[in-house]
Amino acid sequence: MIPVNADLEQKLVDAIYRGACDPAELRRAIELIGQYFDSSGVVFGELDHAAPEVQFTLGVRTVDQAFLADYLAYSQLDPAPRAFSALSVGTASTSDRVFSQEVLRTDVFLNEFLRPRGVDASLASPLLATGGRIAIVAVHQGTNRSRYGDEAIARLERLTPHLTRALQIRRLFLRSELRSQVLEATVNRNTTGMIGLSREGPALFVNNAARAIARARDGISLDRHGRLVVADRTAARRIAALEADVAHGGAGGIARIQRSSGRSPYIVLVSPLPTGDDIVPQTRGGVLFAIHDPSRRLASAVQQIAHLLHVPLGAAKIVDAILQGIELKDYADREAISMNTVKFHLKTAFDRTGSRSQTDLIRRALMALNDLGPYFSHDPN
Repeated sequence: MIPVNADLEQKLVDAIYRGACDPAELRRAIELIGQYFDSSGVVFGELDHAAPEVQFTLGVRTVDQAFLADYLAYSQLDPAPRAFSALSVGTASTSDRVFSQEVLRTDVFLNEFLRPRGVDASLASPLLATGGRIAIVAVHQGTNRSRYGDEAIARLERLTPHLTRALQIRRLFLRSELRSQVLEATVNRNTTGMIGLSREGPALFVNNAARAIARARDGISLDRHGRLVVADRTAARRIAALEADVAHGGAGGIARIQRSSGRSPYIVLVSPLPTGDDIVPQTRGGVLFAIHDPSRRLASAVQQIAHLLHVPLGAAKIVDAILQGIELKDYADREAISMNTVKFHLKTAFDRTGSRSQTDLIRRALMALNDLGPYFSHDPN
């Protein structure tokens, strides 16, 4: 029997929760599980075909990259995932309890894959099993080590609620990060100056382009709260009226700001901040100021998409083609590339933006382009 270490168990629980938002801490937590059970190796992972961006497999000790790479050749023979997933969520058991002695004696996976790698049995528990989403933790018992029994099962079952909760927190954290990445791609990688104000007034974000415009002191500056300050009094009244309109549920509008340099006026779009699942919650009820400098040379639509969505040019071309209503097969024929190449670029666009479908990808692209494009497509000179 492995002696209970209360301090180690507390450190382990703390590491599990820190690991929900920190991959390094998550690995440390799994390492501590290996120590806690005197295990030769531990594997912890989640499978979700509907949300591939959150699925992962993490192994420690003997479950290294070579182990996981070799496992792919044997994965179809592994009876453990199905057997342990049949248990109630949070219930732990051991391989010698879920399999008969005959299976343990003759099973190809156990005898040809695990035992040659020093693994004689496993202690495991399903953590999630719903809607095609499966998560499991498995603790390997090394060859010639004491069998895991009731006490080890009870220990793992004390940990499973924490592991399950950490997975839930991790998913929320990753989704929040993806939303933030989309927001960053929309505002900070854009050559259009963009300022977002919360309902209360202070700036939620001021992108690099807006700061550069303010530093030029050519009719626009920022106060210490990041709010827009306009030297042109007529334009300032217009912008204040548009901001009030947005605050009362209106759509806002366009204002033109004269510049002391005599260059073409800045064009400012005042509109509600985009809201929805792809934007951080603090933007709800806020105001977006998009400042366009007509004296700047406009990038091509593909370049704009690449900058706004933070995707490579190949992926941006695919997005542009979809926005134009071009069938992907026709696009492949026109560009003399294979459909595999098209699918690769499309997958890259999905991965970089967190999109799950072409419809979702289009919505994200339009979120960045549609409000601005109609006003800035003309030649300013």
